[in-house]
Amino acid sequence: MKPRPQKYCPVIVAITCAFVAVIAGCDSRPPCYPVSGVIKFADDSTAQFGSIEFRSDTEPPSIARGLINQDGSFTAKSADGRPGLIAGNYKLIIVQIMANARSGGVTHHHGLEVDKKYSTYKTSDLEIEVTPDGENNFVLTVDSNW
Repeated sequence: MKPRPQKYCPVIVAITCAFVAVIAGCDSRPPCYPVSGVIKFADDSTAQFGSIEFRSDTEPPSIARGLINQDGSFTAKSADGRPGLIAGNYKLIIVQIMANARSGGVTHHHGLEVDKKYSTYKTSDLEIEVTPDGENNFVLTVDSNW
């Protein structure tokens, strides 16, 4: 006696295929592109602390952020935590909190402070365009408070 071939239920096959398609990457989010750069002053020194915030020109605007490293460099992360930003135009602000911290009698030097005009979208003139085929590495020259 020959064994009977297995018959598969079409509904189970369809559900399995749909599940595999979702797991395989049917991500509806737009792609992010790497964005990095450096924040410099007119004297070619760099900002040494703070964060940079990116607000898209699209509606509703999305907000993304990046930390400013001691060498003035930054990398952006999208609002949902992915590295980089969605292609488009962005307005930027720089947020710094100055503190005269003392630890063991030594004052920490944080370098120059970025001019306060860069701390709000209303007064900041910093803008970038992120492109899918571009390098997206920006040098942002800012004024200092001093």
